[in-house]
Amino acid sequence: MTKHHNDHWKEFEDSLYRLSGKSYGTHSEPPTPKGIGMGRLPDASSSASVTGPCGESIEIYLKVKGERIEKTSFYTDGCGASVLCGYAAALLARGKTIDDAAGIDADTILDTVGNLPDDHRHCAMLAAETLRIAIHNYLAKPRFREHLPEHGKS
Repeated sequence: MTKHHNDHWKEFEDSLYRLSGKSYGTHSEPPTPKGIGMGRLPDASSSASVTGPCGESIEIYLKVKGERIEKTSFYTDGCGASVLCGYAAALLARGKTIDDAAGIDADTILDTVGNLPDDHRHCAMLAAETLRIAIHNYLAKPRFREHLPEHGKS
């Protein structure tokens, strides 16, 4: 991306978070920590894409280093609530161990973003399910399984 596009994207993100805070909850603009953004992560250790019953999709990308999720990103073709929930899922997973990140559920995401209207709460469920599948996909990789003890042996 050119500098112009980066500036435009940052302006869009800032506007979206300000508007989302007013529209959906009590929280104001969330922080934008380094390593989290809307977009695909080309060097991801794992990813998942899930389409909800509403027809919107969320993708989550995880970069795992050691036992921790070092970087996260997300992408959605959905509404502002999907953007907010995808961002929250990525934010919550970043820096956590795989086991801790696996405990992030829709309620955790809802607590993070604030009060979503009932007709948008499914976005938090979609984001949580996408994160869960990205974690499952990481754990299912052969190179990860090599580090597990063989079944029946201690």
